[in-house]
Amino acid sequence: MNPRAFISLLLGLALPAPGQEPAPPAEEEKAPLRVDPARDLYDLATINYSDAKKEKDPKKKERNFRSAAKTFTQFLRKFPADPKALEAWYFLGMSYRQIGEDKASRSCFETVATKWRTGKYVEASALFIASDDYKAEEWRDAAKWFQIVAKTTANKEIEHQSLYRRFLCYYKLKSNSGMLLSLKAVLDNEGSPYEETARLALARLYRDTKSTRQAHEQFVILAKSKDSKIRSEATLQAAVTAQDLGDDKLSKIWFKETLKSAQSKEVKGKTQLALMNLHYKDKEWQSVIEAFRIGTYELEKEAALQRLIMAAKSYEALGRKDDVNKLYEQISKLSPGSASSFEAAYRVLVRDHQRNDRKFAGTAESFLANYAAKKENDPKIHSIRLLLAEHYYGAKDYQKAIGQYRLLNLKLVDSSNTLGVRYHVAKSQLALKNEKGALAAISAFISEFPNAKQSLPLRLDRAELLNSKGREAEAVGDYEAILRSTSDQKLKKILILRLAAIYKEQKDWKKFATMQEKLLVLPGLDQKTQASANYWLGWNELKLKNTAKAEGFLRKARTLDPKTFTATVAPILINSAYKAGDLELLEKEINLARRDSPKTKLPSAILQWLGATLAKEGHHERAWPLLDEGLKEKEKPASSLHWKLYTTSSLALKRNADALRGAETLLTLEKNAYRKAEALHLKGQAHTALKQFDEARQAISDALDLRPQGDLDIRLRIFAGDIDIAEGKPGDAIRHYTCLLYTSPSPRDRG
Repeated sequence: MNPRAFISLLLGLALPAPGQEPAPPAEEEKAPLRVDPARDLYDLATINYSDAKKEKDPKKKERNFRSAAKTFTQFLRKFPADPKALEAWYFLGMSYRQIGEDKASRSCFETVATKWRTGKYVEASALFIASDDYKAEEWRDAAKWFQIVAKTTANKEIEHQSLYRRFLCYYKLKSNSGMLLSLKAVLDNEGSPYEETARLALARLYRDTKSTRQAHEQFVILAKSKDSKIRSEATLQAAVTAQDLGDDKLSKIWFKETLKSAQSKEVKGKTQLALMNLHYKDKEWQSVIEAFRIGTYELEKEAALQRLIMAAKSYEALGRKDDVNKLYEQISKLSPGSASSFEAAYRVLVRDHQRNDRKFAGTAESFLANYAAKKENDPKIHSIRLLLAEHYYGAKDYQKAIGQYRLLNLKLVDSSNTLGVRYHVAKSQLALKNEKGALAAISAFISEFPNAKQSLPLRLDRAELLNSKGREAEAVGDYEAILRSTSDQKLKKILILRLAAIYKEQKDWKKFATMQEKLLVLPGLDQKTQASANYWLGWNELKLKNTAKAEGFLRKARTLDPKTFTATVAPILINSAYKAGDLELLEKEINLARRDSPKTKLPSAILQWLGATLAKEGHHERAWPLLDEGLKEKEKPASSLHWKLYTTSSLALKRNADALRGAETLLTLEKNAYRKAEALHLKGQAHTALKQFDEARQAISDALDLRPQGDLDIRLRIFAGDIDIAEGKPGDAIRHYTCLLYTSPSPRDRG
């Protein structure tokens, strides 16, 4: 059935009438000798109303109704809260209605229907208003009052009709949400004679609003209807919605059912074609033939040709050449001459492309060779050319793709293809490394589609291409534009690093530093990149002579990636601590450098200075490694003081071989006789510790030969005796000690 005719029929349903209209108000008996002004006034109004109902004379009838209305009004003004107020409002409305004062009547009914919630008067009032609004085509108001009627009535027929009439109001309003709610209310209304009609309307609503899954479910239920017309429509729509859902298996089932049901020849023809299409797509050749053999139904010429082509191809796949030839004869009769061949070939090509037929490219090339020159301005030529270009693009044969794209007339294909074509041309040129062509294609795309999502990756492609060709300055604009617009954190990182490299090359240190700052605010940044950014920020601050600020960045870089940055950062931080004279920090920085990058060459002068300072304070264990490392520098010889302190620390730590080496080096540096004697004293101590007693005696002897005065002379002589003691010759030692009694200087000489 035609949907419009169906709805028109429904709209013609008679309006529900009030059930049993409430009887005229009755005068009530009053208790004797009891004064009740409210009841007296109400009874007077009801007498007038009853008389008006009974009166045959029109003039008297109107007079009595007016009198009743006046009295009911007086009653309601004086006694608005009286228990009889509900009845009074209702009959006041009825009185006005009888004398044609519709506006006043409606006001009374609205008061009843909104102030009270239950009862026959509420139902009747709401129904009067709903009916009036419905007739006046005030659909939204009518829907509201029909809802009240449905809630208040005890009459199931009126309830059913009111709920359905409410749906019709929303249908007239074209309110999808209203229709949806009202139809569900009808379906929930047990025993409603409109259930199946409402379900059909609901199924259509779901279908029209693209709620395909819900529509399909409702049509499946309706496919069991006893009404042949509803059953026929539902079966077809169950097939169509299954197809829209992409469920080929269900689609095939329901299209087969549709062919069995009472459908028009036109519908059966389209159904058969759809069913054949589904089987053809899945290469179910035998099923295509079975659907084809069901019958021949009315179809437009192109559809009939498509039906024959699918059948022919299926027979061909099954190897039934005779049947194939018969069908090609029908195709020729249906569309004789080159035009039919052209159309048939075009349809086959489109279908072959859709199913990724491996022969598509060769067939398409032949098609274009045969028809392109003759039908240069035919959209089908350019449609096949577009499909062929896309096929080559998908196969990554970019050279052939570009060839087809160049010949394509975009004005002769759907405009929705333009963006994709422009994009693929640009990507093909990039893949072919055609710099000039790629840059031109990208510029054309961005100019034509600046807000397309593909513009961003193409900008990136262009920037990368320019950058790779040494045209960094041109790439910067694209990199910066992408960085401003993208929310992809990985891409942001790549872009920032690219820009940083370019700014570094350009020696634009301010922008370079800004890129490092941007890196550090990226979420989830890896430690190595964080370390690098901190290093370069520190490096930049050093350039700006902001040493204190630089140190924080450099330390952070070293902490995050000590293996990479210690060797670079350590000398800077060590030098800074040295200049600040901070011994504790200087020693800490040196130790960190040794720990994290043992091969890093540290400033020998600073090592010597710190070692000497610590040695003077008696911190030999801390001083010795610094002096040892610092004194290994050959390019810049150390002073005799450093070697003396090194030798002293070595002796204190019992590093006797190192002490001997230090003493010997010290002897080569000293020219002063007294200091040479001191060096020989140290050498003698080292030999003694190594139990090289002869060498020790020789060193002390050489020292005494230099005739040092004062305390050194005494210490040398004492040590000569100590050597003998150490060697186990106390007798010889006494000789040295005794000699001291005659050679010891006076206190004055020591001074």
